[in-house]
Amino acid sequence: MFTQIYYNVRMALRSTGVVIWCFAFPLIMATIFMTMFSGMQSNQSTHTIALGVVEDASWREATGLRTMLEGLTRADEGADGVPLLALIGYADRDAAEAAVLDGAVDAALMVDGDGAPSLIVSPADAGSTDQAIIQTVLDRYLQGEELAGSLAKQDPAALADPAARAALAQNLSGDEASTAELSVLREPPSELSRFYYALLGYACIMCSTVAQTLIDRTRIAATPEGTRRQAGALPPGRQLAAALVASWLIVMASMMLAVAYFYFVAGVSFGGRLWLTPVACGVCALVSCSLGAFVGSLPGVRPGVKDALITIATLALSLPAGLFGTPALGLANWLSQHAPIVQLLNPAVQASEAMLALTFFDSLKPFATACGALLVIAAALGAGAYIFMRRQRYARA
Repeated sequence: MFTQIYYNVRMALRSTGVVIWCFAFPLIMATIFMTMFSGMQSNQSTHTIALGVVEDASWREATGLRTMLEGLTRADEGADGVPLLALIGYADRDAAEAAVLDGAVDAALMVDGDGAPSLIVSPADAGSTDQAIIQTVLDRYLQGEELAGSLAKQDPAALADPAARAALAQNLSGDEASTAELSVLREPPSELSRFYYALLGYACIMCSTVAQTLIDRTRIAATPEGTRRQAGALPPGRQLAAALVASWLIVMASMMLAVAYFYFVAGVSFGGRLWLTPVACGVCALVSCSLGAFVGSLPGVRPGVKDALITIATLALSLPAGLFGTPALGLANWLSQHAPIVQLLNPAVQASEAMLALTFFDSLKPFATACGALLVIAAALGAGAYIFMRRQRYARA
């Protein structure tokens, strides 16, 4: 049987399709991701943020806010001599909203009758970096206003001293008046990691073609080679076991190669738990072999049709994992919120979730949950393959 495993591995690795799709393709896609993301990062530079302002009576009465923002329009306030803000005035809210929607400004500011500022942003780019910077500036101003107001209520004479006012202004403008950001995750959330991990889920499904091909080569009437093997001395059960073990070894090697490439070349940290990635890869390889065995055991289906079924399954299952860009990530998030059972039964999603759990969660419980879901999926597919194979054997008995 060990000799049969050895020859199955050699036979599979001689296939150009296996080498390309199982070993080369994940590395090629990871390289494309790195090129795209590095290009995005290299385009980030210091620039002036265009901020629209509704110049009505409330804006003119907000002396403190107006003075602060006008101060940020001077070049000495920005990095490398570039001012942080450029204020663009508008007569009313409608004009400011139109400018935001047209992309003329990054955001627009208006002040209500109580002097409270509010931002107008476009739904198309809500949450952008420039808007976050503006929000931080406004939060800093509101913190200072609240602190000064509280101090004036508690000790009205405190702000009468010019030295006290200068000290308060210095404290509010320095690092002492900052807030600390706390994270409940091991690493800050990143969409880049989701792309890499979704690629592992894609490879998990695509590699099922290895098991499907090897199983076809052990079954009567599936391929001429399978018919000849059934006439050999090795029992069919051992031939099937040898095919599954060989396919598991190949898929495991493929996924571990991808993980090593992600870690050493792409800089994916896996949350400092690289030592646990073989566990996830082993479970993913088991699901891949089970899916290949299930498709390979389908009665009355030609090998070419089975290859097409695996390709369709790969694309369909990888889409909810978030592999194909930002729209796919949006679909994955929507399904996770509204149809979690669909995501739970998707092996590509669970393969990605296992790696995400290693990266972002202190507890290993989410990782164990994802691995458990993969084991259940593998068991279900393996049971289906066993039933189909038994029926075919009885039909020919």
